Amino acid sequence: MMATAGLGTRDRLVFTARDYLDAEGLDGIGLREIARRAGVSHGAPLRHFPALSALLAAVAAVGFRDLMASVDAAILPVPFDDPVARLAAASFGYVRFAQSHPGVFGLMFRADLCDTTDAEYIAEGGAAFGQLVDLVRDAQDAGFHPDAVTTELSGALWATMHGLASLHLHGALAPTTGQTDLDALVRLANSLVFATSPQPLEDTP
Repeated sequence: MMATAGLGTRDRLVFTARDYLDAEGLDGIGLREIARRAGVSHGAPLRHFPALSALLAAVAAVGFRDLMASVDAAILPVPFDDPVARLAAASFGYVRFAQSHPGVFGLMFRADLCDTTDAEYIAEGGAAFGQLVDLVRDAQDAGFHPDAVTTELSGALWATMHGLASLHLHGALAPTTGQTDLDALVRLANSLVFATSPQPLEDTP
């Protein structure tokens, strides 16, 4: 749980909502409950967020920033002159974020719950996808599916890792595959997609 002491009311509400989501999921979340847990008045959220969807969009925006940081940490040890390996390593950053923040991860792509017109949500979500597109473009320049449309290739790779992470979080992979180690499945997926299987970092968040 993130300490919220010293934060302004808006940030306190955002990080309280984030902690709630990671601990309990979306069930029962509401502006009044978040206000109670944040230690502010019941009316305080409405001074910063016109609706629950606006608060959730703010939480998701923070999630996108943290997702990018997790990917950056995963690719940091991989040499710049091996862009395909960097793209493969980014997979571990993606799934590690999902494992560390399951509630926020489950929220970030829910257009039915977040205010998708929120400027911060749009900017941070776009930046996160842009991070992937840049990695894919560099890999294409090195010979990885150079004729594919970059955004389409990025979407396909994103869907692969997002699917693995989501199925794992929902407990669907272990009973059907017999594999409880998500990293092992990511390595297998990478071996199929990239013909390589970089080892994950033990200290990656």
